[in-house]
Amino acid sequence: MSGLLGHVNVGNASDSISTAIAAMKLFSWQTHQTWISDDQRVGLAQLGIGILNTEPQPVISADGNLVLLMCGEFYNAAHVRSQLKNLRDVASPTITQAELALYAFETWGQECARYLEGPFFIAVYEKREQRLTLLNDRFGLYPHYYCLHDGGLIFAPQVKGVLCAFSIPRKLDVTALAEYMRFQQLLGDKTFHEGIFRFPYGSSGVFDLRAGTWTLRRYWDWDQIPDNSHITFDEAVSATGHLFEQAVHKLSADTEKPGVFLSGGLDSRAIAGMMARHTSSFVTATFGTRECRDVYYAERIAAAVGSRHLWFDLPEDGHWVKDNADLHLKLTEGFHSWIHMHGITMLPVLRGVIDFNLSGWDGGTVMGHIDHINPIFNNPVDFPTILAENFKRFNQVYTWPGLTEAEERLLYQPAFGKKVWGLAFESMREELKRFWQFKRDYAAEYFYIVNHCWRHTGNMIVFTRGFVEARFPFWDYALIDFLYSLRPEIRRDQLMFRHIITRWMPRLALIPYDKNEHLPTVRPLVHNLQALTVRTRRRLRLMSRRSTLYADYENYLRRGLRDWAEGILYSTSFAERGIFDPDYVRSLMTRHLDGREMWTIGKIAPLITFEMMMREYFD
Repeated sequence: MSGLLGHVNVGNASDSISTAIAAMKLFSWQTHQTWISDDQRVGLAQLGIGILNTEPQPVISADGNLVLLMCGEFYNAAHVRSQLKNLRDVASPTITQAELALYAFETWGQECARYLEGPFFIAVYEKREQRLTLLNDRFGLYPHYYCLHDGGLIFAPQVKGVLCAFSIPRKLDVTALAEYMRFQQLLGDKTFHEGIFRFPYGSSGVFDLRAGTWTLRRYWDWDQIPDNSHITFDEAVSATGHLFEQAVHKLSADTEKPGVFLSGGLDSRAIAGMMARHTSSFVTATFGTRECRDVYYAERIAAAVGSRHLWFDLPEDGHWVKDNADLHLKLTEGFHSWIHMHGITMLPVLRGVIDFNLSGWDGGTVMGHIDHINPIFNNPVDFPTILAENFKRFNQVYTWPGLTEAEERLLYQPAFGKKVWGLAFESMREELKRFWQFKRDYAAEYFYIVNHCWRHTGNMIVFTRGFVEARFPFWDYALIDFLYSLRPEIRRDQLMFRHIITRWMPRLALIPYDKNEHLPTVRPLVHNLQALTVRTRRRLRLMSRRSTLYADYENYLRRGLRDWAEGILYSTSFAERGIFDPDYVRSLMTRHLDGREMWTIGKIAPLITFEMMMREYFD
């Protein structure tokens, strides 16, 4: 995967950097470029997958003082060049992204991140000052992790790259464990390791080698979103449609091999529809069982936009999960349970077909979803109300339903449980406080974006990036600034989104979408007549029964994956950790195998992934 690695003031940098690179290299196409200071105190590396940032790095300033490495790209490179036109040959169209970043840092220092748009992570070492600066984009779209230990700084795009610094201890963060068992994800900047943190979004970090000090500050946050509460619904539809079209065109026009992971929903179809307005050559790809709605409707969407469409089956026996579980774990490091690895089987083929996936990742969130546009969140009574509602939704709604309060009490060994019980709730309370200072009608949604989109579903981007790069039309800065400047109710029920699809890509508005198989068109007569037809045909059992699930993890676990799961959950290593009560774990598995309850997998899958993670990164 792409990212930057740094081992600073931690002994022999050359040896530790080499060890970390070896630990993170999983594929033959992965590349790396390194720089080691003469005194071996600073070791830096740029890691890639051979698509972006293939030019030599680091880049070094004319006076030899600045050493810069970067991963990612800038969507507004031409604009930044125009701002730097008085600096030597910076206006040259052949300037690399890393060189542009260097010029920007020379001009604006740490503030340069404010002027750069797109997913990126930058490291700059100032030799004379013996100072290292780390910068990322607004949304932290290239996740990195860091640790301060014994006067040194270690950072990497994966936790394993941090752990390769020879003196880093491995101690389980108990709060992280509590969160994972209740929410099936972590919150804030935590990892499973005490002392190792995710680098926060929209931030700059400065490490002074002489003093051994670390200064971290956020240069962007949600309070910088403007206010456009006066804008009407029709004005919002028009402006959002144009901004979204610009974003899609900007991210697809410069490559011969763009692609879209296409589902039956609205997000990816909107990207494909906008791409079709400007290009006739791109690839779409869909995974899932043949009879599922995603596969059926994606094929119709692909035919409508004229893309070259590829379908990847997910066999019902679920053996593809066992075949890919170890790889998924190595790519996502346990932050993402194995029940979210759908799509991983198509990536080896797609690497030879596309360079970039224009991802529809959480487009439904930013365009307006009922999960966030509702009276409880948009007209909050008070903080306790928002806290309780968030806890319920993170625990029971946003993914498979997780452990209840009673089940959490039963899950742990009594001695260990005393350290864990209630931690997940208290952790959420502390994380949510920061968002309560923002606009109250958006506080819950901002919390969701940062803690669910960027920390949970974003792991699908992480494992994709082992094979191809990703671009994010829905996270275009201008689009986000505009959408979150509106009154929340304008974005309700994805109505604005459906207006855009109806206006900009009318053919796609006449293809049902996967949630209820109704048309997304906003033309009342057409929409209502089709919806009535669907309801009538269902009552009369005249309509094909297409599954809403692209992968049936529930039944995989009852059949083809049962031996694999029980081999992990009933193992000696699992029991000897002294964390979970083996009898209750067996009870959970028995309930699931019995099949009388729906969605019990959300209680079991995290236990499996957690044990796999412990074996890989702690044992």
